[in-house]
Amino acid sequence: MNILAELETYINEFNQHSNEDFAIDTIRIEYSKQHKKTKLEELGRWKKINANDSKILAKLKKRLAVDEVTSAYQLENSNIYYYNSSNPPKYNKATMVIFGMKQYHKDPPPREIIENILSVLTFGTSKVSINLDVCLDLPYKPNMRYLEAFYSLKQYLYSTYINEPDITMIEKIVIYNKQMKNSLNFVIWRIEAKIIIPNIKILALPLYEFQELIQLVKINKQRAYYD
Repeated sequence: MNILAELETYINEFNQHSNEDFAIDTIRIEYSKQHKKTKLEELGRWKKINANDSKILAKLKKRLAVDEVTSAYQLENSNIYYYNSSNPPKYNKATMVIFGMKQYHKDPPPREIIENILSVLTFGTSKVSINLDVCLDLPYKPNMRYLEAFYSLKQYLYSTYINEPDITMIEKIVIYNKQMKNSLNFVIWRIEAKIIIPNIKILALPLYEFQELIQLVKINKQRAYYD
């Protein structure tokens, strides 16, 4: 089963019918190292992240609920990492994180590597817990006025968070100035939903619900340019 292709097909079919442009930016998957470590090591060299590299560790820790990053490893120079979980049994569980699949300032991780990793982590497993960052990019600043009438918004630097969107399978949503974050030379804002997929064999993504929320920030978008 090519999980990446299935996810992309699902999203692309939705895009065709809805005139949206949703894309996957990040994939996270929990797995047991006991049965996967050897196969993963065959895919390339994994180097341990320096404990003082606060930028990478902070990125990995972002959006975690109860787990803590005890140690982390990067696949060569790609934006692919795994980190060990502090939950018992210690170091038996890990989480793979594949970042930057939808970017403008650098190339995404190699597709073949992503497919190989997902194949290793899902082989021989009846149920796999995966979560995705599904994003939509806008060429203007979203209008927050209508959004804040329905949701509790939390502001941090150039990002706005909806930590309790009350949408099944969507854990949280973030809206941020991607131009500023990545030092781009054009205006672009990103709306990103962290979607939890309990069972990849029964694929269903709450894209319609995500789209309904997005419509709130598109209301009166001409005025949003000047907000």
